[in-house]
Amino acid sequence: MTISTLCLALLLAAPAAVLAHPHGDEPILFGIAPQQEPEKVRAMWAPFFRHLEREVGHPFAFETASSIEEFQKRVLEGRYDIWWGNPLTYIQVSKRLGYQAIARDTTRIAGLLVTLKVDGAKSPKDLLGKKIVYSAPDAIGGTLLVQALLAREGVAPDQVESIYTGSHDAVYRSVIEGTAAAGGGVPRSFNALPAEQREKLVVLARTEEVAPQAFAVHPRLYRSVVTKI
Repeated sequence: MTISTLCLALLLAAPAAVLAHPHGDEPILFGIAPQQEPEKVRAMWAPFFRHLEREVGHPFAFETASSIEEFQKRVLEGRYDIWWGNPLTYIQVSKRLGYQAIARDTTRIAGLLVTLKVDGAKSPKDLLGKKIVYSAPDAIGGTLLVQALLAREGVAPDQVESIYTGSHDAVYRSVIEGTAAAGGGVPRSFNALPAEQREKLVVLARTEEVAPQAFAVHPRLYRSVVTKI
């Protein structure tokens, strides 16, 4: 992912509720959902954070997690000053903790159902009774949208064995290694795979698109800082 693909589309100035304590010289903690392995996520987002620090004039601390489920748990605990990730999680924390969306990704979310290019499933119905891997139970793109697509194709959740791996990279690896017949992912993580891995996979189906991920801020951030961001 590049800065240009993010193209932060600022929605509106943050509401008056975004007021709370100053950060002083302490870094603003920015959480990023781990769609790929943590070290890959860090490398992908590093240019974005360097740009943000220059523009805002304040240090930022990047953090992701070992799995999507762990990341969502931290978001629900209010750990992050700003975070980017699952729209469903945003709905929860905006009501529970007062997080406010200030920007969004420009790319709408779609799910991908992937299988092996050689000797893989030829249609979703070939997956009946098989093992399918996902990153996390409530990941909207790579899990919920893919499961909805399978259900429409006549493959109900109780007709397959669903396994959760913690990240999209682990999903693709399981399919490549043959420990699962198929897996759920999203275009961003699939396109970020090394060419030698991606060439072993084929997209069996692509889901409908839904609203993109939001960048959301905690009410403890000063409005003046939020406006700069």
